[in-house]
Amino acid sequence: MPAPTTAPPAKTPRAPRKTDGREAILRAAERLFAEHGFEGCSLRAVADLAKVNQGMIHYFFKSKDALFLETYMRGGQPLVDERMRLLDAEEALQEGRPIGLERLIEIFLTPAVTLALSGARGRNFLRMQAHLQLDGTRFGSKLRSSLYDDSSRRFVRAFARSLPGLSQEQVAWRFIFVLGTYQYVLADTGRLEVISDGASNGREFDKALREMIPFLAAGMRAAGPA
Repeated sequence: MPAPTTAPPAKTPRAPRKTDGREAILRAAERLFAEHGFEGCSLRAVADLAKVNQGMIHYFFKSKDALFLETYMRGGQPLVDERMRLLDAEEALQEGRPIGLERLIEIFLTPAVTLALSGARGRNFLRMQAHLQLDGTRFGSKLRSSLYDDSSRRFVRAFARSLPGLSQEQVAWRFIFVLGTYQYVLADTGRLEVISDGASNGREFDKALREMIPFLAAGMRAAGPA
């Protein structure tokens, strides 16, 4: 007669950890900052969405500024790092020659488009980024400067090498036009669907990349004002 088998002991459910609450707060903040911007998002709303008490937000982050900063940097720092990795690799490949303009634009835009294609969290970051560009506060200016200044200057220098007929001022202006274009396109506002009477889908971000590259290259190459 076979020996009776003993059922394995039931697994004890894992008790929630404080880090679970921290991650829930960050995810809730990411969504609400994307929808409402820094000023329009309250810590109470974040706590309600994360299903934690507001004191836990203060425990982990101390302030709304610190919560926004960490939430933003989760998307912003990898974006900048990937841009710089691609630029470094292409400059090494070119061995001192200027990078082709379309390729340079592609390098700059691709990490952001990849974020948009990655799902809701990536799109939330890009909407936060769009809100941040309109933030005229000292906090917003300091965050933009600390995260983007070095990489932006690198790209402006690369564009200047690719466009030797333009002045430094013209290259800087046109780089700002690149920023404005891609940030609006990837902010997922729904406007494309409206003005195309439903013929276009604004979430076809890979298609948006293919459309933006020649459009922006033509604008970058255009003659200056008379």
